[in-house]
Amino acid sequence: MMSTGYAMADAGSSAITGAVGTFKGYIEPVRNLLYVIAAVVSIIGAFNVFYKMNNGDQDVKKTIMMTIGGCAALVAMAVALPKFFGY
Repeated sequence: MMSTGYAMADAGSSAITGAVGTFKGYIEPVRNLLYVIAAVVSIIGAFNVFYKMNNGDQDVKKTIMMTIGGCAALVAMAVALPKFFGY
């Protein structure tokens, strides 16, 4: 009965080790995806700022700050992702 308990614990340990390895394989693609999303946000934000400047809107500064803040947050998440999960 004791050997069955050890065998089950060993199987659980190997399953967790396999899951960790699989999870670490996803960190780099997710980081790249966050960089791509930040690039798309910056391009759309640039067009939005350009449109607002040409139309004479009053909230151009707010739009610029929101675009920069969004891009900075996405890049910060991409940098912190591996450190957060111990990679």
